[in-house]
Amino acid sequence: MASPQNPSQDTHAVPVKERDESLELQPFLDEIQSDAVMHSQGLDAREAASAVLCTLARRLSDGEDVKLFRALTGGIGQILGACSVHRGPSRARRIGRDEFMSDVADHLKIKVDQAPRVVAAVFTAVRDRIPEQEVAAVASQLPADLGDYFRRPV
Repeated sequence: MASPQNPSQDTHAVPVKERDESLELQPFLDEIQSDAVMHSQGLDAREAASAVLCTLARRLSDGEDVKLFRALTGGIGQILGACSVHRGPSRARRIGRDEFMSDVADHLKIKVDQAPRVVAAVFTAVRDRIPEQEVAAVASQLPADLGDYFRRPV
């Protein structure tokens, strides 16, 4: 008789394996731009990526933001590196999922209920291009609900 799966096992603790996506900037932006919310809100992929990555950079420690920057090659990391909040001493700040979404919405001048779709599109595009251990490292610095959002497909 087969043993049942352990329902208490935390499946969110295991990051999704990265796909073999291009590390060049244009395919990264094209992936984000292809999301339906980008079209419906008239959003630009580079601006969306900037809003999400800058908000994420505010949440990460100095060491982790540098590791993420280095993992995002082919010009993608330049979006993260261009954030004005990415200069100077540590900016790591505890913010939850709601504040994260609100900050992204404010940056893009969209309704807060549209922000999760934009964040999901950018998080997915980033996650698909970085090693599993970097996905886990970034997710570990986020509150659980936001870490799950980064770690798992949404």
